[in-house]
Amino acid sequence: MFRLGFHLTLRSGREGLVRLLVTTLAVGVGVGLLLSVLAMFQAYSSTVDRPCWECTSSASDTGSLLWNYSQDYYDGATIERLDVATLAAGAPTMPGLAHLPAAGQYYASPALAKLLAGTPENLLGARFPGTLSGTVGAAALDGPDELAVVVGRPAAELRSLPRTIRVPAVNTAPRGLGTSQFYQFGFALGTVALLVPMMVLIGNATRIAAARREERYAAMRLVGATRRQIGLFASMESIVGAAAGAVLGLGIYALLRPGLVRIPLLGFRFFPQTISPTGAGIAVALIAVPVAAAVAGLISLRRVGISPLGVSRRVTPPAPRAWRIIPLLAGLAVFCFPLTADPEKQRNSPGLAVGSLILVMLGLLIAGPWLSMMSARLLGRWSSGGSGLLAARRLADNPRAAFRAVSGLVLAVMIGTALASIVPAAVASEKVGGSGSLDDVLRVGFVNGGGPKQALQYGLAPADAKPVLDAIAAVPGTDAIPLYHPSGGEGPATLVRCADLARLPALATCPAGAPTVLVDTGAIYTDNVSALDRQLPLPTSPARVADPSGLLLSDLLVRTDSPATLERVRTALSPYSGLVDPFESPMTFGEVGHVRAKLYDEIQRVVIIVAAVTMLIAGSSLAVAVAGGLVERKRPFTLLRVSGTNTGVLYRTVLLETVLPLLGATAVAAGVGLALAYPIARALAPGRHALVLPSGSYYIVLGASLVAALAIIAACLPILGRITATRNVRFE
Repeated sequence: MFRLGFHLTLRSGREGLVRLLVTTLAVGVGVGLLLSVLAMFQAYSSTVDRPCWECTSSASDTGSLLWNYSQDYYDGATIERLDVATLAAGAPTMPGLAHLPAAGQYYASPALAKLLAGTPENLLGARFPGTLSGTVGAAALDGPDELAVVVGRPAAELRSLPRTIRVPAVNTAPRGLGTSQFYQFGFALGTVALLVPMMVLIGNATRIAAARREERYAAMRLVGATRRQIGLFASMESIVGAAAGAVLGLGIYALLRPGLVRIPLLGFRFFPQTISPTGAGIAVALIAVPVAAAVAGLISLRRVGISPLGVSRRVTPPAPRAWRIIPLLAGLAVFCFPLTADPEKQRNSPGLAVGSLILVMLGLLIAGPWLSMMSARLLGRWSSGGSGLLAARRLADNPRAAFRAVSGLVLAVMIGTALASIVPAAVASEKVGGSGSLDDVLRVGFVNGGGPKQALQYGLAPADAKPVLDAIAAVPGTDAIPLYHPSGGEGPATLVRCADLARLPALATCPAGAPTVLVDTGAIYTDNVSALDRQLPLPTSPARVADPSGLLLSDLLVRTDSPATLERVRTALSPYSGLVDPFESPMTFGEVGHVRAKLYDEIQRVVIIVAAVTMLIAGSSLAVAVAGGLVERKRPFTLLRVSGTNTGVLYRTVLLETVLPLLGATAVAAGVGLALAYPIARALAPGRHALVLPSGSYYIVLGASLVAALAIIAACLPILGRITATRNVRFE
């Protein structure tokens, strides 16, 4: 039986070969994409689980290592900086290093070492005392682009710096990410969003010429074949195509992997060696997808198993009922209500959301035939031409097959609408932007604890502030505006000279004749600079101090005339890094906005990739379904040609019976996508969204996708002319 089934699979003529090739391609694409998603998730998990040496904070008087961690900034990128000094032999080291650098040496990550080699010393290299003596290994880094440096310092020098602690061991526990739940939620939803349309594509591929195969298998039943043998023959074809597709999927994944290495999913690229699915993931991809294809093939031929005469005696199935809309409504309720009522709980445990999303997709597929039936009734009522009547009759006769052809694209519209709505909502809630004339202004906050055992005190005494101000003044192209703590003052207000504010009027203004004013600068360290824009100029109040130079220097705003000058200023500040606020890296307001915009741009890029892949799958599914449907109806279309119907009427019939269900179901799918987007946005950013709508570009993309769908349908129409040519008619 296996040998006969294998023979029937490979020796069924051109039609069988095409069906086998399409099934192989469908399964191959499914396996390749699934492996890609699993590989990215594995890379993400490996990165999140990396030992967080930066998190070391457990101080001890008996520790053998002095530790001072800080962050620097260069050309839009953060530099992780660690200053260390060993106090005894056998001092602990950090991941990625065999031993810590001695005083006068520093180790840099490969990306930073490359950057140092191509950057002038006064812009970057002068920030790190000593000589470059080695590189930081991958175990200490998030990705190949991370900038990190470990600087060896004399113990006496490092002890004098604030924030220096004495540690007995380096932290090796994972840091995790504040956005871990966001990405886990996104991976789960993205996997479902890709797999369900993929199953539709595989199902359409295995149904090519299903009616012809039903007749063949029914004839075999009449001559004595058992139901089990027919099931074996049917599954052999699907299994052979699925097995070949699984092998092809490995090749597709290998082709996609170089592109995966370039995707900055968390704001940075992953190490190539981490982008690889686990053994369990490979087993799932290579087994689950082919099994799904085999099951789809058996389901497509289930009527043959009922009776050997079931094919020849089949009648028009009953029309779909309105109950088909119930699973869709139930799935929306189960998805939306918990996410809206308790977003944090669902974000932490996305199992219910993922399960209900699958239910929503299945509900849309179940409701599709009923929507197609409604479209047929409308077409029959309003159409008067031959093409419209033929299309309406075809839709009414088999609305399930009509919807099956467009189901992949309908799912893609639903997923694309939801994704296109979520990202603009996130951007709108955060208000990413730049603060106008403050874009090129560097903000620096100061602390001075006086030693490792003293609590941090915000602000620098005049004696400590003078060398810092002199170092900035020595850099050409700078304009520094110092902010002082008012004597006895409380709250976020700082004292500013009016002469300084005159050079930076966007920040605040002074009343005429006032030497100094109090400025409410509590908002200048916000990471939402667009919100700061709306508050400018900041409120002021009169001050009685004429000369604030004897007060504590709270903050420093430095305007620079070029990016190179900005980096020189940061380099000039590097000897005083121990005096800079550890919670706020020296960054310009424009850089703060850029960091946030970059994150959302990367999220948007991932969304576009997912939507594009989904549309690709949907387009392939549509082409397979339309071409298979034409082959399926070769005989009735040929009889219409013989009876005098021209090909133009047949072309319009196929267009109408495909486009009408597509438009109707697309409108419903877009509405479902919007309904899904709101609770997802609430779950990812609770309490920030009242209404989510796609950006204008989405509507352009949606229109272009529908035009592409029409082009796919039109591209399949020449098949109809060839298979129904009257010269090929045979009378049986």
